[in-house]
Amino acid sequence: MLVTSLLLAQLTLAGSPPPQAAAPSSPPAAEAEPSNIYDWDDEAFVAQAQLDLEALQRYANGLRGLQEQIKKNLALYNQKQDIPYSPEQKQTLLTTWAAFFDYFASTEQIRQRYWDFVKVPGITQPKKHAWGFLLTHGALTTILAHGLTYAELTNGKKQLEVLLDEPSADYGIPERAFAHFKEKVIHVSTATQLVTGDTYREQVRPFLSKAGALNFKLTSWVIQEMKENSKVAKGKLLKRGPSFFTTAAKDIVVDSASRAIFPVQKNVAEWMGDTRVRRQGKPLISREQVFKVMEKMEPGDIIVARQNWFLSNIGLPGFWPHAELYVGTPEHVSAYFDGDAEVQAWLATLSGKPKTLAEHLSKSFPAKWTQYTGKDEHGDPIRIIEAISEGVSFTGPEHGMRVDYMGVMRPRLTKKDKAQAIVRAFTYQGRPYDFNFDFFSDSTLVCTELVYKSYAPSKDVKGIQINLVDVAGRRTLPANEIVKLFDQEYDKPDRQLEFVAFLDGREDKKGAIEEDALSFRKSYERLKWDIAQK
Repeated sequence: MLVTSLLLAQLTLAGSPPPQAAAPSSPPAAEAEPSNIYDWDDEAFVAQAQLDLEALQRYANGLRGLQEQIKKNLALYNQKQDIPYSPEQKQTLLTTWAAFFDYFASTEQIRQRYWDFVKVPGITQPKKHAWGFLLTHGALTTILAHGLTYAELTNGKKQLEVLLDEPSADYGIPERAFAHFKEKVIHVSTATQLVTGDTYREQVRPFLSKAGALNFKLTSWVIQEMKENSKVAKGKLLKRGPSFFTTAAKDIVVDSASRAIFPVQKNVAEWMGDTRVRRQGKPLISREQVFKVMEKMEPGDIIVARQNWFLSNIGLPGFWPHAELYVGTPEHVSAYFDGDAEVQAWLATLSGKPKTLAEHLSKSFPAKWTQYTGKDEHGDPIRIIEAISEGVSFTGPEHGMRVDYMGVMRPRLTKKDKAQAIVRAFTYQGRPYDFNFDFFSDSTLVCTELVYKSYAPSKDVKGIQINLVDVAGRRTLPANEIVKLFDQEYDKPDRQLEFVAFLDGREDKKGAIEEDALSFRKSYERLKWDIAQK
């Protein structure tokens, strides 16, 4: 009875109606688009829940990494507020907050997606009820533990608060994001939700067992994470709660029934979750559009890509989260490189004196060449090398280009330079993905790192000069910086990149339109989480 009352209280505070005693309505008709993840069948629901739990673990680890970075720069946060921050200090503070913003928004999206678990009876639907609780409360405790820790560090520091509240297109931060975040994370309703979930955590075990969730590799992790994060959050609230709530008193009065902890924009978290479900497996860019763009492309082209609901590189700022290297098919490679005198002269200097680039790749990387000359799961020839969570991989157009937004740029380099870049990319293929975004290690790679290192200038290669940026005290390269470079150099005679194509997604139209170079130039200024594009 206590649990039921607490759950009802949680929903009431969230502004949602209490759960009905009757079983949920039957699944929608086959032709209807499901508007809620709980309308999915059990198999699809659990598969997605497991993916989201893996994502939640990455976000939690990322937040811990940021906390460690803050410890190294603690003097910066404790600096007297009448001493102005230097430009370098401001960059460290802003990029750290931008990374926090990214992780919080991503975690909040998961929490919103599974929020309605309480409306799904555990007796009749244990899988959805159990997994929904794990993800909702796991995300909540993650946000609160790290959010309250960050709020405590920054609370009452006027110069710092003003800096963090300023909008920044470079870092993807909207105006007053910090103030909104702090108000929400220390909201009286979120404290109530924390207590509610902690009380229910031990009583949900029978449903977890019945659902088979206890056998999943990350279930024990998330349960332990809940306990540790809840302990931290409650400690912060007990220690500083009165002063926190006094600071946020206006917000508590005005918005005492807030569902979203982290509203990136009004109702965006809920909107993101619902729209993502409706568009599951339906990128805004069509297959026909992809093949039309490929008619313009050449080996060595650089692709930037974005999927609104599967944003990679969480923790790095910018609208564009992903970069890829386009190679084309083996036939395309031969047609492009074989007749070039510089390529032929370079190949003649290599061991075995291969006659073609394809011959050099096949002999130098026989196993990789076999993969590359095969087809993807959709029956399409491989055309792309990209660093994804599974590692540096060969992929086809359905994976690398059927996304929501895609831009293509062409390096203004000789064919020899491009051939050398492709050889470098083959060298990196198969290496693990770098979730730490460490550009000074070659053992693991992030997506932009693959492009960066493939085109890195050297004694014999002109390459592309792309400056790394500092993000939370770490040198790295968000994909956004490649588009920014394209924009900054666009009118210069020595520009390094040329425009090839831009397919711009439109959520409201459920499709994408072809845009020009001017639109693409300014695309990097869009906010990463401002995905309700018109």
